[in-house]
Amino acid sequence: MLDNLSNGSAAVFRPAEPSLPAETLPAETLPTKTPAPPMSQAARRWRRRQRQEFTARITVSVLILLFNELVIPNYETASIIRLTGLFGLLLNGPYFLAQRTGRWLRVQAYIRMLVDVALLTAGLYGAGGLAAAPYLAVYMVVPVYAAFVFSSRASAVATMFATVSYLTIVVLQTAGLLGFTHPPAPDAAVVAAFNLLVLNIVGWLAALLAEAYRAGRQRLTALNVELERAHDESLRMNSQIQRAARRYVLGEVVAGVTHEVRNALQGAFGHLWLASRKPGMPPEAIEHLKQVEEACEDAMRILKNTLDLAPRPEPDRQPVVLAEVVRHVAEVKSFDLRRDGITLRVDVPESLPLVRGAAFQLEQVVLNLVVNAQDELRGRPGRREIAILGTAEGDRAVLEVHDSGPGIPPAALNRLFEPFYTTKPGGAGLGLAISAGIVEAFGGKLTADNRRRTGAIFRLELPAAPPEDVPVV
Repeated sequence: MLDNLSNGSAAVFRPAEPSLPAETLPAETLPTKTPAPPMSQAARRWRRRQRQEFTARITVSVLILLFNELVIPNYETASIIRLTGLFGLLLNGPYFLAQRTGRWLRVQAYIRMLVDVALLTAGLYGAGGLAAAPYLAVYMVVPVYAAFVFSSRASAVATMFATVSYLTIVVLQTAGLLGFTHPPAPDAAVVAAFNLLVLNIVGWLAALLAEAYRAGRQRLTALNVELERAHDESLRMNSQIQRAARRYVLGEVVAGVTHEVRNALQGAFGHLWLASRKPGMPPEAIEHLKQVEEACEDAMRILKNTLDLAPRPEPDRQPVVLAEVVRHVAEVKSFDLRRDGITLRVDVPESLPLVRGAAFQLEQVVLNLVVNAQDELRGRPGRREIAILGTAEGDRAVLEVHDSGPGIPPAALNRLFEPFYTTKPGGAGLGLAISAGIVEAFGGKLTADNRRRTGAIFRLELPAAPPEDVPVV
């Protein structure tokens, strides 16, 4: 009904028009349905739990009724069990209508659970009370489905209520306040005590398992959130690195092309000078050579202006806390490194001197060093560890990135920071060159070497920020 009302309220009044076949009407005149908003994940989960609960309740009621008709011969006993089973089956209708109201859902769930236990207790009384001790396993259904559909607390409540309810029936029968529909067996009390013990073990164990299951789901959800956040951060930082790489490549290409064109133009100037001073040169040819010389000068001027008007952009420099830079990179790479079985150890004290630079560019440098170490360690046997260490040396702050990989080939040590040089298959050879350029722009230097035992070490040195740039706390 609510859906019909919402669709009706969206209708738009239009003046009467000549009747046309539906296929000839313009698209905008055809009645359209407003699409229903997508169901949230919590709503879908609630609907799934609702189906599971009603499926369990209906299944148990039907099985009890079938067992009663096929096994129980006593008419009085069978009639009590039949009545409780039918009553439990028919109660699902009011339960469903009550749930549709969306009010007091938790209270409704507890009421349904306690009513189920009461109906099972009535059925057990109909089966003999104390004489029905062998059938106490039927109680276990309620705590188990309550644990996984409702909560661990609901499972504990159902277990205790079932135990108290059955013991109440037994005490009343023993005291003569309730009659025996079946005479109990001599060992009925022992069987009842054992089955009640098993019921409590199953109920409390189900509560513990459900709690562990929910905790696991929460951890999985937290990991998914962490992965999504790290993925978003990686995309953001990767886009910044790509932009820096394009600017760096463009600058290198423009500088190289300019150098070569200048050399060529200088050679052309020399030949023009010699040609214009050759004896016997016709005046007309001398005039043409002069025009060529002026054109070359214009080309030189254009190159100079282009370089002057397109300088490399300088980032805003401000005091940067290196510990925060490293912490951010560690958070971004934490999930990725755990997936590859790599341990990341961070020891960068907050007391390191502030450095003057751009935090996001320094993050790019540290991230690039960590990613390079990760690529070297991925899939390698033995210990896989990356360490980021921070120290202060005089008026400079130093970050070192160590790894337990195979180290840097000696032939590559002197060329690591050259543009377009790489030892990786399919690599561009720009990451370390850009990183070194960033560090140099901030007055520092980036070096690489092999460790004594195994692995590589990259050392990033930056000058401390001047005292006037350090904020007063």
